[in-house]
Amino acid sequence: MSDQKRRSGGIAAPRTAVKSNPKDHPNDHAKDHAKEPPRDHPRDLPAKASGPGGQPVSITGLTSLSGYLLRRAQLWVFHDFNHRLAPLDLRPVQYSILSVTRENPGLSQIALSQVLGIGRSSIVPLLDVLEARALLTRAPAADRRSHALYLTAEGNALLARADILVQQNQDRLVDKLGRHHHDQLLRILEVFGRPE
Repeated sequence: MSDQKRRSGGIAAPRTAVKSNPKDHPNDHAKDHAKEPPRDHPRDLPAKASGPGGQPVSITGLTSLSGYLLRRAQLWVFHDFNHRLAPLDLRPVQYSILSVTRENPGLSQIALSQVLGIGRSSIVPLLDVLEARALLTRAPAADRRSHALYLTAEGNALLARADILVQQNQDRLVDKLGRHHHDQLLRILEVFGRPE
């Protein structure tokens, strides 16, 4: 499994290159990225292509498959998400870990891996990175085989900044779908967000 897949809990999200100027103030850089909508790049998102004779490539057989369309939607959402959160150096899975930890202080890393559907062997390196960045801490838990997770002050501060950018990501999706269709989509997809 690649490093990118491991960091994202087994899902390789499209990467977005962000160039930074060392003279830029970090907050200014984050503001610029938050305002500017990402430009879809053919390497990041599916694009139109020509087949034999210059005719558009037909994907009709795929567009009737819900799994294919869900994957296309995920690519679109992740592309925008990664672009917006690039100044904070946060990937979707890292945001999820910090968010769940904030809502559940003292949560065990085993429970975290279960609720997010990330294998135990994959959750450890993800937590190592966040702990090395001083965003969370691991303390002894009642179960000696696991650790209790807590956000640090730095982790709470970064997550508060990330929440604003994630809301912008959600707003862009609402703009694309329309409020009514977005609300319908949430109701439909809610079944996948429930623990099994």
